[in-house]
Amino acid sequence: MVFDRKTATAKLSPPSSGEEERPQEIEYRRDPLTGRLSRINIERARRPKQTIGDVSALREMAERTRESCPFCPERIETSTPTFTQLPYRRLRRGECWVFPNLFPFSKHHAVTVFTQHHFKLLKEITAEELNQGINVSLEFLRDIHQLDKAARYPILAWNYLPPAGASIIHPHFQIMVDERPTGIVGQEIEASGKFLSDGVCFWEELLEAERELGERMVKFSEPVSWVAGFSPLGNREVLAIFRGKSSLSDLTKRDVEEFVKGLAGVLRYYSDSGVMSVNMVFYSGPLYEDISRYFYLHARIVARPTPTTLYVSDDGFLEKLCAEPVIDMTPEDLAESLRRYLA
Repeated sequence: MVFDRKTATAKLSPPSSGEEERPQEIEYRRDPLTGRLSRINIERARRPKQTIGDVSALREMAERTRESCPFCPERIETSTPTFTQLPYRRLRRGECWVFPNLFPFSKHHAVTVFTQHHFKLLKEITAEELNQGINVSLEFLRDIHQLDKAARYPILAWNYLPPAGASIIHPHFQIMVDERPTGIVGQEIEASGKFLSDGVCFWEELLEAERELGERMVKFSEPVSWVAGFSPLGNREVLAIFRGKSSLSDLTKRDVEEFVKGLAGVLRYYSDSGVMSVNMVFYSGPLYEDISRYFYLHARIVARPTPTTLYVSDDGFLEKLCAEPVIDMTPEDLAESLRRYLA
């Protein structure tokens, strides 16, 4: 397992330096599986941060949008679309509802509303709410597979609040199933297969290497381990890796229960750090096909900017058009800060 990193030095004289040169180091990290690059300004990443989000503005937005929210309990049965090919118009389990996305990006694209609450801070979202939402989403995936066997590659994702791409602030997951994987998932599956040709399961090697190094391993356990990504796709990136499982269809209720305990801890850490908005996505192999000899199911969670009236996006030209994320916290510092939340 090679964790490839290289540094370069930018030489400059800041305005307050009296024209004295004060160099800064930039670290380039290469993902050990795909070769994807990310960049970290080490000095910027380690500077103290006491960012406090504007909770009052966020709560005001929640109150303003509550009266027209289609996902709130009093409107969900009249304001959301319905399925036409499944045994139900909408799937309901307790407080959770699954129904079609009104503007789909996939042949099978659904929304899971997993709480009756229109708005919650990340630390207020409970493990039980997450548990119920993921389990009903998995039930929907099973039903879609029965309907359309060719739809084999699932996505279970979460955009929370507008900076993460959510058009509705009421907490909800998105589920998609396609006949082919997304670009990055396809790339990871292919690269994992190439590692297997050398007799090595990349994901097993990664877990063992991270466990031995101890720099980015947050919690090593069964059935899911938590690691700060070496070459992150986004800020404060955390990976949840399911050892020996390759697909969302492999998850048991115990697997989900263990995952949401860890996820709730990650959300508390984000919230205590001033983060209010997140993206999460499961990277899954094909449904009901075991490729765990070389590919492990994993979820990736990243922090997004604090919601304000005007804010600077963390997605600029390097991320959007050059596919090289610029990261504002080292994975090693992230792991150290996060461990007590998953203890």
